[in-house]
Amino acid sequence: MDIQKRIKELKPLQMNHQFSSFVSTDTEDRIKIQYYFERHSSHFLSRVIFGQKSQGPPGHVHGGAIASVLDETMGAAAWMNGFTGMTVKLEVNYFKALKIGNEAFVETWVDTKSEKKVWVKGKITTGDGYIYAESNGLFIPLSKEYFQSMGDIPEELFNDFIK
Repeated sequence: MDIQKRIKELKPLQMNHQFSSFVSTDTEDRIKIQYYFERHSSHFLSRVIFGQKSQGPPGHVHGGAIASVLDETMGAAAWMNGFTGMTVKLEVNYFKALKIGNEAFVETWVDTKSEKKVWVKGKITTGDGYIYAESNGLFIPLSKEYFQSMGDIPEELFNDFIK
């Protein structure tokens, strides 16, 4: 089933108590994104529209904006599957420039895991299924205490969003 149909069957995640980030702060002029979690597959899905402030080449999304969205959603896939951690390595392969304002879809998932490492994969597609970018990332699990020592992170972030 294509990602658009899968998203229509899911309830959007309410991220209103999450702290602000470069990607998930809803600013239509930069990045407008809505998150979903598909429990039966353990995949993290998103609907995204890149605005004018995400521009790189004229009329197209900057590769760094695409990498940021993939990084954040890959991290979310890890968190939603019980691995609170941070990115250690991120690789992105770009296949075609994505136009500003076009609706795109992100799918990320935990590929493999060990006690000390989590490998996550992702892709950005459009409604027709064309893949604009694919990613691979290595995440290192970190404790709740480590994250809380970094700043004011709500307790709900550890309780509400972890499978």
